[in-house]
Amino acid sequence: MSRRLLGLLLSISIIVSPALSAKNKNPEEKVFDIPKTDSKITINGVLDEKAWSNALTFKLDIEVMPAENVPAPVDAECYLLYDSQNLYVGCRAFDPEPEKIRAHLSDRDNAWGDDSIGLIIDTFNDENRAFAFFVNPLGIQGDEIMSNGGSYEDDSWDAIWDSAGRITDFGYVIEIIIPFRALQFQPSEEDQIWGFAPVRNYPRSRRHQISSFPIDRNQIQCILCQLPKIKGFSGAEPGRNIELDPTVVGLYSDEREDFPEGPMKKGESFGNIGISGRWGFSNNMTLSAALNPDFSQVEADVAQLDINKQFALYYPEKRPFFLEGQDFFKTPIQALYTRSVADPAWGFKISGKKGKNTIGFFSAQDQLTNLIFPGSQGSNSGFLDQRSFSNVLRYRRDIGGGSTLGILMTDREGDQYHSRLAGLDGLLHLSKADVVTFQLLGSQTAYPDSLAEDYGQDIGELYGYAANIKISRQKKNYLVYGSYEDFSPDFRADLGFEPQVDYRNFELGGGYIYVGTEKSFFSEIDIIANYDQTNDHQGGLLEKELETTISLNGPMQSNFSTVVGIREKVYKQESFSQFFNHILFSIRPSGNLYCGFLLSYGNEIDYTYVRAGKYLQISPKLYWNLGKHFNINLSYLYRWLKIDGERLFLAHLPQMSFIYHLNSRAFFRAILQYQDIDRNLALYEHEVDPQTQTLFSQLLFSYKLNPRTVLFLGYSDNYLGLYDINLTQTDRTFFLKIGYAWTL
Repeated sequence: MSRRLLGLLLSISIIVSPALSAKNKNPEEKVFDIPKTDSKITINGVLDEKAWSNALTFKLDIEVMPAENVPAPVDAECYLLYDSQNLYVGCRAFDPEPEKIRAHLSDRDNAWGDDSIGLIIDTFNDENRAFAFFVNPLGIQGDEIMSNGGSYEDDSWDAIWDSAGRITDFGYVIEIIIPFRALQFQPSEEDQIWGFAPVRNYPRSRRHQISSFPIDRNQIQCILCQLPKIKGFSGAEPGRNIELDPTVVGLYSDEREDFPEGPMKKGESFGNIGISGRWGFSNNMTLSAALNPDFSQVEADVAQLDINKQFALYYPEKRPFFLEGQDFFKTPIQALYTRSVADPAWGFKISGKKGKNTIGFFSAQDQLTNLIFPGSQGSNSGFLDQRSFSNVLRYRRDIGGGSTLGILMTDREGDQYHSRLAGLDGLLHLSKADVVTFQLLGSQTAYPDSLAEDYGQDIGELYGYAANIKISRQKKNYLVYGSYEDFSPDFRADLGFEPQVDYRNFELGGGYIYVGTEKSFFSEIDIIANYDQTNDHQGGLLEKELETTISLNGPMQSNFSTVVGIREKVYKQESFSQFFNHILFSIRPSGNLYCGFLLSYGNEIDYTYVRAGKYLQISPKLYWNLGKHFNINLSYLYRWLKIDGERLFLAHLPQMSFIYHLNSRAFFRAILQYQDIDRNLALYEHEVDPQTQTLFSQLLFSYKLNPRTVLFLGYSDNYLGLYDINLTQTDRTFFLKIGYAWTL
């Protein structure tokens, strides 16, 4: 099967590559000239400098979503200038009711529900990857990378730039300066052509997205292919592009060694001085390195319920070193999951683009080697208490408008252990409505003999493969797609996150999309159905499923979705017929309040004792802004599983965060995460605690002058309670981090 699939993938790439490479830009598309200025511009949200009168002007007067290419309910103007080192953007957003403007103080990348104006900049004009910058009316920043033609957005990318915002009697004004050192592009003494578009988010009863150009929804899979073009930037340089980021970290902790009666005793305590840095050693290639670094994360993970789970839980990456250039390494199969590098002592990374070629490489030494042992019906987790060295190489080449071919190689080496992986992948826009993605990987893995025996792994070398292909066609009013996956039993991606192997899966789906007008009650209605089937490599059925999804977008930014399905699932050689229904409703009745509610119920397997059961899950959410400064986030998860009408377990998981923003740079935050699980001992065949309670709390003061000039001061602790033991503190930690970004 793998050889036939490899042949199919290579045939597709060989057939379509010449056609894609031969695609030219539309010779009739208009290119706008951006003026160069020598005047000094102060970023204060006033737009009173004379230079703005000579700027290239874009009018934002077309609503592209939810209504399609109709006159916008409000207008805006954006003005563009550049000098040898910076891009300048100023915008005036007009609003007949300025008192209804939605603007709140928040941390960066966290104001997406507000009014805002953004810029999309495709500096290589490759129609595949672009930088996006957003500013709300108070100057709060958001930035992200758009890739895969604009269909994938990654807001973990952080650049150093400056902005200001000001609410006025006619609406609001924003002013932006983006240093060229924050971007990657191909410098030239001649004029360059970039893809560019200003956009406006105008959230009221509907979230109106307004632009200066129309979007053809028959080409929705390639938004970046439709951007207007601007010409200029002759002689623009990113400068020396050197940044040094020294950090000072201090940590003090106490631990209760003898739970629950023992006293709290001094635990880990240390001070650490480290340095990381970035160097643009060529005009569009960056070297990042860290010596004695702080790879910690300040933001706590959202708690997840780890009970009756078939496969390992996934947690997103939050550490800045690994987030930088993250989109370069993304492929259809998640062969790279940087949180598998658990406790790195050092690391360095090279990333960038030259012409049509994108390259990324990173290397790190890990003090602890975490492992996932995947199978067809479940996964186990383990670790090697030894250091390992991780290396990743990524290369990708543009082959046409929005299309790419790439290779990925990963290698992790330890004592009597290695995990190596390599393969080919591609994103092919056969047309602006038809997209093919594919990937083929081969792996070679060996564990120490004692570890292999403990976790039921074969001793010696394990050779495996994984393949994925998906073909989709999306037009304005319909979607059809098909996909196929094949993971061999011995495939391992120890630097990735693939907890299931030994399976073959195919899926077929499609549906109808209704796009409303500006007067329609529902702005969009989606009705999608799909069928998929999964078998192991011996031909045994693992699962077959038929489901239908109906989604309605209505007034007050409301959404109602329901997923109804039936499946046959085989687990431990027993077959289970199942029904499931997920109902999601969300609404934003005002700029200060968001409410969400998930109801999920149906049949589920008790994976411990292989029994049929029924489950219920209720998950409400509430986000509430009390004025511009104070924010409350509340969520709650209630879940039970019943066996023959009797409850096996009942779980409660409330989470709360309270944030007070002093200004656009500083805030206080408190987080509480509580978990309570009650178990029915009569339904368990082995000894378990009838009740388990945990409580996590964190207090944090944060000051950010920019993403890397920061001060964090905080406290966190953990509590544990059992059936006959009240919640008792197990540890507490005080921490301090100071970081400074020094640019040269």
